[in-house]
Amino acid sequence: MLLRWTARLVAAAIVVLGVGGIGVAGPASACACGGVAVPTGADARVADETALLSWDGQHETIDMRLGLRTTGDSAGLIVPTPTPATVTAGSTGTFSELSELTAPRVIKDREWFGHGGLGFGLTVGAGAPPRDGRPTVLAQVQLGPLQATTLSGGDLTGVRQWLSDNGYRMRDEVIATLQPYLSDGWSFVAMRLTSTAPLAGSLDPVRLSFASDRMVYPMRMSRAATQTQTVRLYVLGAHRMQRDDADSDWQDPSVTFAGRIDPADADLKQLSANGHAFLTAMTVTIRETAQISSDFRFADAPHDDAYREVEHRTVYVEFLGIPAGYAVLIGVVLLTVVVGAVMLRTSPSSRRR
Repeated sequence: MLLRWTARLVAAAIVVLGVGGIGVAGPASACACGGVAVPTGADARVADETALLSWDGQHETIDMRLGLRTTGDSAGLIVPTPTPATVTAGSTGTFSELSELTAPRVIKDREWFGHGGLGFGLTVGAGAPPRDGRPTVLAQVQLGPLQATTLSGGDLTGVRQWLSDNGYRMRDEVIATLQPYLSDGWSFVAMRLTSTAPLAGSLDPVRLSFASDRMVYPMRMSRAATQTQTVRLYVLGAHRMQRDDADSDWQDPSVTFAGRIDPADADLKQLSANGHAFLTAMTVTIRETAQISSDFRFADAPHDDAYREVEHRTVYVEFLGIPAGYAVLIGVVLLTVVVGAVMLRTSPSSRRR
């Protein structure tokens, strides 16, 4: 998953990897893929969430980039996965190439008569859990300043206690969204910062890989979100992909790109190998978060029609500081007057006078 953290975590942007339904520690909010956690008294807001999903029929990989603005100096993230996930560093170039590959086709519309002011206008179309109910720690990995722990088993009380003991402070509403995943036998990845040193620029992305019988992007933790959730997804497959979960009808995802790709990025090339080079990009905006009842699930679309957004840019044509259309009209009028005057002076009646 792609993870980007910018500036420190104090009023900065943290890019963290999250797989469906991320939980953030205390007072926690929720992002599209889950919940966000920050220290007590701090505030966290998800600025953007972007993820790349791929599935080979048995294993899923999610590269995700989450922008988080927080007033605290640390933050955490809880990510549910169908089975225990392996957490590794991702590629910083993957999302850059995805952005380039799916960029809208630009059409320049020339405007000769201006529009208000002059300028440009833009229109964009595990093992058994401990007896006290706490989860079993399956693995822990340090990725720069980010520590990721894979958890399995336990009950809601035990998971809550483990999170609290390990510095994750989460609202009760966010904790409650963990129960459906526990009931379904899912695992979790808990991620938090372990460094207090100032951060400049961005952290390397993070990737989650796990066994799954189908492609899924956890979303049920977003029921606890108090603000509109927007997530941009890049989905790789043998064919064009579409949502087919219970919430897809009312959420109405917007496809922004669909087509086969030939990437240069090594990770993207690997994920799109073996016939999985059809990329579908979509943006999902969820305003009624309390209505979320399912994770994102995907299936082949009924067709493989290629699609690319078209962006119209209006170029205002000027001449000597005024709209060129008016300049042309003025020129035509002046030319007409001059020609008329010349014709009048050279006419026979004019010579007789």
